[in-house]
Formats: sequence, structure tokens, C-alpha cells
Amino acid sequence: MEIKHLHFFIPCLIMVSSLSACLRDDPVNISDGDGPEESTGYKLGSREEFDTKTDGQSSLCLNEAGDGLLLANDNGFIYEYDLEGKLTDSHEIKGDWEGITRASDGTIYLCEERTREVYRLSADHNSVTLFSKGLNETQESGYAENQGYEGIAAGPGVLYIANQSGPKRVYTCNVSTKEWGKAFDFPAASSLSDIFYDADDNTLWITDAKTRKLTQFKTDGTQLQTIDISFVNKPEGFCKDSGRKLFWFVCDKTNILYKVSYQQ
Repeated sequence: MEIKHLHFFIPCLIMVSSLSACLRDDPVNISDGDGPEESTGYKLGSREEFDTKTDGQSSLCLNEAGDGLLLANDNGFIYEYDLEGKLTDSHEIKGDWEGITRASDGTIYLCEERTREVYRLSADHNSVTLFSKGLNETQESGYAENQGYEGIAAGPGVLYIANQSGPKRVYTCNVSTKEWGKAFDFPAASSLSDIFYDADDNTLWITDAKTRKLTQFKTDGTQLQTIDISFVNKPEGFCKDSGRKLFWFVCDKTNILYKVSYQQ
């Protein structure tokens, strides 16, 4: 299936991290406790805020060159910003795009919340192609159309997909076989809003838009640490820029883009 798009400014590049994990049939339930099981010592420093001047920002990642950001929008847009928060490109692509990521081979993936599907952006950025249909667990308690795939992250050979709620679960999709599995549940969360694969230490970061927390996990679901990000009204998107030692957040409610330094 191919979806054509209207293009507003210039084609937009979308970037993603890389993925890895074992597929499982049964998810692991992590601790319901508030505190981390162990700490990796991240501390937040100074921050800057930028008005994106657009509504419905949902997820973000560094672009292919690593010198800008790509933001996915649930109103059917992909935006590109420079590192000072200036809008440089825009594409209209029909869909409820809640997650965006770029694999190590440069492939750009998007997840569509309502249809529970993963798409791949074409090389010329003029269309998206269905990559894989997800697990549509309609029998799960609390399942709702608008509480589906909220974030996507790419690790070595595996995509990680965060389901918002009903269930609050991280899925895996093998890039080669397109086989789906369930990595782990996060019952202590209120609402999974984005996920990021960290190639520095083979871990995952998940944002919770309601509790306004950022939690780091091992890929098996072991919780490492939780960071308070209450300065973001509704943290819908997150990515890490290791080279510059920056965390990036985007707020779905105020549409503010946050650039936050960190120390480890």
C-alpha cells in the first residue's frame, strides 16, 4: 500500500535510532514501584525553549545529517527544524503519525496510532509504504482506537513500538522477518507517549505524558532510572543527542520544543 502526499516546503528527512532485542510471546511485567531499580546517573542541566508554531507535535528525532530535527505530527505532517528551533521544511502526509525514528541504515520509520501500523518513508520522501501491520489486541482491557502506537524506536534489527495504554506495552518487530512480539509491560505508567533506543548502552527511554517522567530501561524491561521532566507540560516526544549531550522534548499541549543539556 502506498500513500501519496502533498508537499509544502521541501521534502523532509526523518531520522531514527537503531534497534535490538529478542522477540517474546509473553511480555515481562516490570515493577509497579515509583523508584528505579538502579541508577545510571543522568542529571539535567540548562535548557532552552522554542515555539514550534505548529499544533499536534507528537515525536521527534535527529535528521539524517544529525544537524536538525524531524518532528512527526498527529495532524498528518512531518516537520523539520534546525537546532535553534527554526522551521525549515514541511510535508503533509495523511496519517495520525505519533512516532518517528531512523534506523542505522538510514531507513525512516513512522508508526500510525489508530491503524496500529508501521510505515517506511520513501527515499525521495514523496510517499510512505506500509512496512508491517502491528498486533491489534482488541480483547485487551481498556483498548481504544486513540490509545494505540505512540512511539517507535530502531535498534539493531528490531523496531520497538510503544502502545499508549490498554495495554501499556512495548512491542518488538523484527525488521528482517516482520515477526511481532511483546517485549515488556509498563503498568506503573499512566500513558506511554514516546520511546527512544539509545545505542550508547543498548537501552530504551520512555516518556509518560501524564506523570511527566522519563524512564530508562534495559531492553528486557528492567527499569534503570526515572527522571522528573515536569517542566514539560505534556511530554509527547523525546530523543537523545549523544554527540552534543542534549535531551530533546516536544510538548503536545503548548507545542514548545525543549533543548536540555545533561550530564552523566
